[in-house]
Amino acid sequence: MSNWFWVQFATICIVGAMSPGPSMALIIRNSIKYGRVSGILSSVGHAIGIGIYAGVSVAGLQIILINNIFLFNTIQFCGSVFLLVLGILFLRDTGQKLSIQDKQKSVNSFMQGFAISILNPKILIWFAAIFSQFIEISSTNFIKLTMVLIASSIDGLWYIILTIIVTGFGLKQFLENNTKIIQNISGAVLIFISIIILYNTLSPYFL
Repeated sequence: MSNWFWVQFATICIVGAMSPGPSMALIIRNSIKYGRVSGILSSVGHAIGIGIYAGVSVAGLQIILINNIFLFNTIQFCGSVFLLVLGILFLRDTGQKLSIQDKQKSVNSFMQGFAISILNPKILIWFAAIFSQFIEISSTNFIKLTMVLIASSIDGLWYIILTIIVTGFGLKQFLENNTKIIQNISGAVLIFISIIILYNTLSPYFL
């Protein structure tokens, strides 16, 4: 695999991890209310949940690729369109304040982080869209494992860094006030990458 392949893959994973939402709200809340260790434990739990979803997506898509290339190509096309639409929605979003539900406050930090990722079916759709652009019939088990580990590691590292920033520099209010800016940047990156992926997906049929 080329360096550009891994750059695209890692960039999409970074954008997904940094996108504001309930996961970010939970990490910030636990970090401020219970301390840095709590935020880190929540981050690790979240990353493990992400890793499970990533592994399921890779395994499922590989099976589909081997047995039904038409279905895989359909998923691949829909996935690239999904990323494009998601980027547009990020740009159009009004930037609602980060919030978490009360029912998430009754369990320990690690399980909170794990639950908020593993119980979110949108993450599975997200990874199906991402991995369908990068899985190939020739992809080795090492490459697939590397993709899963990269996705999980980027997620965990981002939230650990966020925890350290929030607990060390008190930037909770800054992050909340600039949610719209973060979403705009994330949306622009997603649109740019999705257009490249769409071009690569469709070019064999039209060129």
